[in-house]
Amino acid sequence: MSSILKTVSSIIGVVTFICLFEFFIGLENESRKEFLPHVFLFESPEVIQEIEEPVASSTTELSNDSSRKLPGNISKVTQRSHAQDCPKNWEDYAEIYQAGINNGSKPFTSADGVSYSETTSPKYSTIAILDKRAVYNLCDVLLVRIQSRDWNNSPKTYGGDFFRSKIFHEKPYSAASEDAMIDFLNGTYLALFTLRWTGEIKVRVQLIHPVETLPQMRLTLSGKVGRNITFLGEFVSGNIYEDVNCRMYEMPGPVCNLSNPRTHGPWYCQRPSDSRLSCEDWRYHKMSKATFLKLEDYITPLSRKLLTKSQMVDIKNSCKIKVVDSGSSIAPSTLPFCTMNRVPNGVHTSGHFYQDTWYPDNCRLASYTPESGIKCLRNKTVVILGDSTTRQIYTFFLEKYKKYFKELPLPEGAIRRYGRTSLESTTYNASVHFGFHGLPRAGNSLVLRTDFIEFIADRLNSRRDGCNVIYVISVWAHFISCGQEFYHTRLLSIKSAIEGFLDRCPEGKVIIKGANTKSHRALWISIVSSEWNILKHEMLLRSLFQNETRVGFIDVWDITKVQPYPDNVHPNEKIVKQLIDRILTYLCKS
Repeated sequence: MSSILKTVSSIIGVVTFICLFEFFIGLENESRKEFLPHVFLFESPEVIQEIEEPVASSTTELSNDSSRKLPGNISKVTQRSHAQDCPKNWEDYAEIYQAGINNGSKPFTSADGVSYSETTSPKYSTIAILDKRAVYNLCDVLLVRIQSRDWNNSPKTYGGDFFRSKIFHEKPYSAASEDAMIDFLNGTYLALFTLRWTGEIKVRVQLIHPVETLPQMRLTLSGKVGRNITFLGEFVSGNIYEDVNCRMYEMPGPVCNLSNPRTHGPWYCQRPSDSRLSCEDWRYHKMSKATFLKLEDYITPLSRKLLTKSQMVDIKNSCKIKVVDSGSSIAPSTLPFCTMNRVPNGVHTSGHFYQDTWYPDNCRLASYTPESGIKCLRNKTVVILGDSTTRQIYTFFLEKYKKYFKELPLPEGAIRRYGRTSLESTTYNASVHFGFHGLPRAGNSLVLRTDFIEFIADRLNSRRDGCNVIYVISVWAHFISCGQEFYHTRLLSIKSAIEGFLDRCPEGKVIIKGANTKSHRALWISIVSSEWNILKHEMLLRSLFQNETRVGFIDVWDITKVQPYPDNVHPNEKIVKQLIDRILTYLCKS
């Protein structure tokens, strides 16, 4: 055990720990053998992870020593209102609360025979602060217990619910997500937070998905849902045209194989019925929203109700605490600037908001204005490849740096929102370019010329950008419905292209932008891209790139998870500003 535990006050001894532990569990002696905690540290999974581990992917090895004392308060050298570099004392708590737990519990695996009244209720579930004190010190650990209850107001007896939690102060805005969430698989959960700023702090917990929705989520993760999604392909020859169904999987009947084998870009369209049209006449890719809406017909009545009434709902609470700085052993932060040194393995708390600004926990970001940002971009070429969430970075430069950049005319037939678009500054010899990734691509009113479809791996392998280039890459939003196996194969082709680029161009740079949270304003959106599924894909991406030390990473998940703005697939421009600060810090401060 750490030195913190060795020096803790003797007041909190064996008896106190056992009493607190019993209060937390809240069960009779004969049922204690059912405990099996899972720590939600979100370590990266295999390509397809079984539902038996619905949120956590690694369980810390437990010790049977239940006599250890809880960590005491943390003290500091000088008084301050913000601590960016607190020690990881929450790890001690996580270990303690797992000590002596029987590993015989079995998690929820099937919703068969379960009625809606038996599912997790955000209305009746409860939140409580454990070991609550009148005042907390900066860098202390806050323990929050979540008790899942069903719509009959009865305690749940199994775990697996997917929560999002944070501590926050409203004005000026400060917030942080939990360092860990322990699922005891009996309906009880423990969230652990490090207190990084002083003042009044409140707690917010959202039920994102009740555990009973996970069988439906797993269908999407496996790719089975994606096989029911089709798009439209328009074939044109002179004044002859015809729309046919297309998708990423083979389909029955005569088909046109329009796949890109170099980049794992499988794509098949029905062969046009008009004999005057050939497969070479494929000219436009379109979205068919009807096929997405049709997905709603395939889900069970229980899943339909859960995804419309029990998804992303706050659990009401009045929890709040006061945090002060009592002053005596932690020096003010002297963290280095953030550097490009790999993609993290797993999804962990990586930073926090303090007074409206995002602070990483292990490094510093510089804050750039257009005036300082354009100087950083001098003699640089930035190529942004991905989806509309990376297009926001291009748009930010277009709108906020308009004093310095001029947008070049679009190629004939191109659409700005889908690329290829370019900004140039002759004064600073700087340029920013945006291009959308290859298929699949969806979007309202999407009509895309097929000659403007370019896969990321093809772009990197083409060598047309040279070596003195910075690639910013993001691939997630259009791939969640495809399933993890399809996504994994696409990522492998991109990873190979990135490695080839960095091998031949050591001076080049690659920055990967992760996924962000989003709203689920329609049922079909919840089916194809639930937050649980997005997170599983994010874990896979991080696992695949974790050993590539030559790339930088932007953790947008942790930022948007606790942001002060509504969830949106396209985050608020103030969040985009935080992303650009990270990119420019990588380029000019590392």
